[in-house]
Amino acid sequence: MAYFVGWLLFLIFFKAYLSFKVVGRENVPDNGAFIFVSNHSSYFDPIFLGTSLHRGLYYMARENLFWKPFFGWVMRQVHAFPVKRNSGDLGALKQALAILKDGKPLVIFPEGTRSTDKNLRSAKPGVGFIVAKAGVPVVPAYIDGSLEALPRSLKTLKRHPVSVYIGEPVMFDISNGRNSKEAYQKISDELMKRIAVLRDKYVGKTG
Repeated sequence: MAYFVGWLLFLIFFKAYLSFKVVGRENVPDNGAFIFVSNHSSYFDPIFLGTSLHRGLYYMARENLFWKPFFGWVMRQVHAFPVKRNSGDLGALKQALAILKDGKPLVIFPEGTRSTDKNLRSAKPGVGFIVAKAGVPVVPAYIDGSLEALPRSLKTLKRHPVSVYIGEPVMFDISNGRNSKEAYQKISDELMKRIAVLRDKYVGKTG
């Protein structure tokens, strides 16, 4: 309940303040599990992605966001769960796979952390691992305008248009090299290419 109350409030606010726009929502499966991947430039990116869809999404978030009791409670109400940064957090990976096995959609940012500019960063192999193990569709997206709306130097949103462009879902053939780190990285790299294709199609190349 709290998730969808927040979803409605943010949707109204984003449309009024940021001229929020979503293109390609029809590419998202109506039911069942999928992995939603996107570029990452702002703290608000998870909220932009969540607001872009009519389905409840689940999120991996760095564990220090859960340290304060009230904020940690809020994070869990919006379907977030903690993950340890810069380490192979096996517990978080298991939880991510359990969420997908339960038929729920999961948001992952392949870059692992926020970019300081509009250039796409290299992908981490972790998302490739989850894709390989879960065997569910992956939906790429590109968020445009989030860096301008909330750069690292600011604590509050600026008035700037934000758009989410969503691509067609993709399935990966994981029959060969299923347990190979190189195979996981290859999947992650392919996802970043698909995110770049959306950027180039709708926004134009940067950098």
